[in-house]
Formats: sequence, C-alpha cells, structure tokens
Amino acid sequence: MPEGPEIRRAADNLEAAIKGKPLTDVWFAFPQLKSYQSPLIGQHVTHVETRGKALLTHFSNDLTLYSHNQLYGVWRVVDTGEEPQTTRVLRVKLQTVDKTILLYSASDIEMLTPEQLTTHPFLQRVGPDVLDPNLTPEVDYCSIRRFWLGLAIICGWRSSGRLG
Repeated sequence: MPEGPEIRRAADNLEAAIKGKPLTDVWFAFPQLKSYQSPLIGQHVTHVETRGKALLTHFSNDLTLYSHNQLYGVWRVVDTGEEPQTTRVLRVKLQTVDKTILLYSASDIEMLTPEQLTTHPFLQRVGPDVLDPNLTPEVDYCSIRRFWLGLAIICGWRSSGRLG
C-alpha cells in the first residue's frame, strides 16, 4: 500500500510530465466522470497536490481530480502513444502532446469543484500534508489547531496546550 512519501513522489513525477501543457486527450473509465472529458481538452494541470494518501490534480479551469490509490491504485507516466503492457485496469488517462499520465486500478476517483474540495469528507479528516513543500506553521495553523482540538476527545489535551 503506498504511503505518504510514495504518493508525494508520484505527484512530483506527474507534475514533471504534464504540468502546464495543454491536454490533448482525456479519458475516464467511470460513467460519472465522462462528462468532464471534453471540457478538460485544452486545459492544463496547474499543480498536483497530496493530502495524506489522496492525490489532487488541479486543472486550469478550477476543477480538481481527487484520487485515492487505496491498496492497488498506481499512476504511470508514459510517452504519448505508448501503451504499457499490464493486467491492471485503466481508470484515468490525461494526455498531452508528448506525455500521458495513466491511473490504474484505483476505485476512489472524483472530480471536485473548489467548493466540493473544501467539504470533501476524506480531505476534511486529514491534516496538512507534512511533505507539502509550501507548508509553514503560518500557512496551516488553523488546520493544525483543529487537529489539536480534536485530540481533546482522545487524551484530554486543551487548546491552551496543557493536559488536564
């Protein structure tokens, strides 16, 4: 099962392959995502973010592809036109002129608006990603504080930072 460092490495590889390049082909296996295929053509990936084990692929039209690899999901980067030999099931294809990123075998995939991104159940439960290169105490103080306050239920930690 991929952990935080593997997810961050995958995000870095995906960004290096297609960030800023117009998408020339988009394909989703799941019917609920099919309507996003055409609107994403010509858009580009602005950045790929990790939150825990979730990977967030942000597009220039403000949509975000949420994917969680769970136990078997894996992202691959290939040259456009290349089709890897695999027994895995393709779920997502995002293609540019020279590179294509492919998501295999994952089952937790959604397209989110900016509003949905802030209310997504999994994303609300995870704290700031410690592997985020932009993370500073100031940036995510509210998220960290919310996490600390949640600890009060478990171990009696007070918002003052003292036990009791």
